Amino acid sequence: MNLNITPTMARVCAITALCAAAQLGTAQAAPTSVSVDVAGILDMDERDAPTNTVQELFVGAGLFITTLTWNVTLTSHDPSYLSEMQVTFSDSLGHGVTFTPGGGDDFTGTATYAGFQDLRLLGQHFQLGQDGMLRLEFHDAYKDLPFDEAEGTWNAGTLTFGVSPVPELETWALMAGGLLAVLALARRRTHAAPAV
Repeated sequence: MNLNITPTMARVCAITALCAAAQLGTAQAAPTSVSVDVAGILDMDERDAPTNTVQELFVGAGLFITTLTWNVTLTSHDPSYLSEMQVTFSDSLGHGVTFTPGGGDDFTGTATYAGFQDLRLLGQHFQLGQDGMLRLEFHDAYKDLPFDEAEGTWNAGTLTFGVSPVPELETWALMAGGLLAVLALARRRTHAAPAV
């Protein structure tokens, strides 16, 4: 089979290649992880209280939060427990995960916690919205002390979130359309060529 590349076919191939390069560039430009320094954050009140510390980080529109790595030191204040200190990380609408580093430690004091969790294995990974924001709210599971009085302190450490890029459907559709156009033109040229 003799395949002749016409100028039109060459242009379609070039456009397809540019779209593929743009898609790869977008995927490589997306962060693979985002770390948050938690040193000095107070553990105040139950979730959604106006006194809680909230951090919002731009990660990227439509990206998935897939893993969590933590290495933190916490102090709970009597009579509050380490097992009550929490952080909820989510999209800007509140869809996400509540994490309790000291889960099961029903006592007051200071402790260090470290670990890794693949959220996909738990079915807990989630996609960020079009605003690309990752929202973290530090809060307590149960309010023991008077309102506005800290239940504990995140003394030191980091939370690191694994990020997975998601190809945009429009880009993949454009690349597939370009490839189909090249194949259709090649097939038409093959059928139109005079027999030798």
